[in-house]
Amino acid sequence: MNKLTTIAIGLAARIATTASNRADQMELDLRHHRDRGSGVVETVILVAGFAGLAFTIYVTVSGKVHSWINKIPGPHGP
Repeated sequence: MNKLTTIAIGLAARIATTASNRADQMELDLRHHRDRGSGVVETVILVAGFAGLAFTIYVTVSGKVHSWINKIPGPHGP
């Protein structure tokens, strides 16, 4: 069990180091780009657009499903 724990700790340390190095590299890359904020704005606009589209589809499908359920004969139906 100790060997497994040692391997897991070593792997976690290696992953943390790699992630930290990658974050530092990304920070340096962002400093050298002139349009560093435009990607964030574009991403937010895309996410908001897809969220609106998903909500519209949900409302449409939900209305259809409820109308189909209401057509089912039963104790509370027609």
